[in-house]
Amino acid sequence: MRETLAYLWHHRTGRIGVCLVSFMVLVAIFAPVIAPYGPNEQIRGAELMGMSWEHPFGTDFLGRDILSRTIFASRISLTAGALAVVLGAVLGIAMGLSAGSLGGWTETVMMRASDSIMAFPAILLGAAVVAILGPGFVQVAIAIAIAQSPLFARLTRAIALSEARLEYVEAAESMGATKLRIMLFHILPNSAGPLIVQASLSVGIAILLESGLSFLGLGVQPPTPSWGQMLADALRFIDFIPSYAIFPGIALTIVLVGVNFIADALRDKIDPQSVTKGGSN
Repeated sequence: MRETLAYLWHHRTGRIGVCLVSFMVLVAIFAPVIAPYGPNEQIRGAELMGMSWEHPFGTDFLGRDILSRTIFASRISLTAGALAVVLGAVLGIAMGLSAGSLGGWTETVMMRASDSIMAFPAILLGAAVVAILGPGFVQVAIAIAIAQSPLFARLTRAIALSEARLEYVEAAESMGATKLRIMLFHILPNSAGPLIVQASLSVGIAILLESGLSFLGLGVQPPTPSWGQMLADALRFIDFIPSYAIFPGIALTIVLVGVNFIADALRDKIDPQSVTKGGSN
């Protein structure tokens, strides 16, 4: 971990990504201290105000401070994205390891299930799962995790098939190691590099999916602030208060750019041949 963080810091785009993501994480952690108002605090007579000293980002149609709601919304989006990737990675890695290491009917069942999930667009699949489970923070994370799991499953299976042919796996088998032990203590640790890159990419996708579901009204329900929900509310008033939509969109963009910069840097670390002139150390 220390080596990876040092590499990211000395990588041009990686350093930018770390700074952007760290900034948004700190904003989420210290939201109660930074935000000038409560996320649901309504100020009578201040509805749909433009930018001012009192309300730098303006106010929404209920008189709530947009800056404060944007800050608190970072907690929902970042947490939902991270939780969804963790759940999706656990499910997908379990499927991929089982398919690549056991083979036979297990591989057929796992991969056909993965293909079935990938046949649907992620946002449509997420909307279907949320429609079944009901809207809410946990339900959204589960829906995104299901949509993300095939990416981890297919990558883990490919790595497992490649690693299974190497000498260290044969040596472990000759010493009596069980299939489960080989999968967890031999193949999985040697799969960590590509899986970390995939996880970093998936965080950005998960955050975008959470915002998309919230935009459609299927995510976190009001009055809890969410970037996607704020963008949906802003559509009606974007001609009068552009800041209503601009600042939640900027916050979402900062996170996505930061995460993708980190993923690009990690990819360069795993595959040095992919290093471009712009991303070189």
